[in-house]
Amino acid sequence: MSNTTRVQRDGLAFNIRVEGPAGAPAVVLHHPLATNLSYWDEFTAALVPQYRVLRFDARGHGATDAPPAAPPGRYAFETLAADVVGLMDHANINRAAFVGLSMGGMVGQHLGLLHADRFNSLAIVSATSRIPDEARSLWVDRVAVAREKGMTSQVMPALARWVADTTRMSNPALLARFTRMIETTPLEGYAGWCGAIERLDITDRLPAIKLPTLVVVGEKDPATPVAASEVIHRGIPGSELVVLKGVSHMLSAEDPSAFHAAMLPFLARHARA
Repeated sequence: MSNTTRVQRDGLAFNIRVEGPAGAPAVVLHHPLATNLSYWDEFTAALVPQYRVLRFDARGHGATDAPPAAPPGRYAFETLAADVVGLMDHANINRAAFVGLSMGGMVGQHLGLLHADRFNSLAIVSATSRIPDEARSLWVDRVAVAREKGMTSQVMPALARWVADTTRMSNPALLARFTRMIETTPLEGYAGWCGAIERLDITDRLPAIKLPTLVVVGEKDPATPVAASEVIHRGIPGSELVVLKGVSHMLSAEDPSAFHAAMLPFLARHARA
């Protein structure tokens, strides 16, 4: 069964979708920056025979409201993590396995720190735990360009980071799909999330995460490279690390079968109703 609906949380209307059998173990999926819940279409199809799946358009993305970020111009990860828990409440999900890619993986780390009692496990995909000081200006510049030229200006730079060269040459349908997602992302939502990411710095807090954790990264990812995932893996006690060959940042869409092969056994071990 599939149910897409609008729910109110924190004064905003969120677009959420719940699929899979009621009473099954729950999995919560958090999409990356400048996309929406449809990013997870392939993985959801692999999950719904056995799992109750909650996915949603994150604050400022897709069909969810996009409030301007309050001064100093960025969303707070504490708020973004609370969004996830609040939407779980609306979906009557008490505990779940969490899977987040890129900004979703950043939220996942905060969930492990702030809301561990609501989760059975974490999968942190294509993520980092810290933006170096020298890289923070990149996020400021992206917002400035987007404000001046619109979200279309972000398409080509993002695609260069998101998918490997071979994918850009061989999969025009995927590029078109990503292009539509980027172009339709609300500017204020993009800006608020970029501001949050710019200030991300939780590496030193990672040892406090005690949940079973799988860290997944693409071998060719220039945005959150393998080294960043190795830092997360070393920081979270007992975590597992998988490096997928030949793919970049959006690895689960580039090679769904390889991603599913990495994820499904982990979920089978750690997801429970």
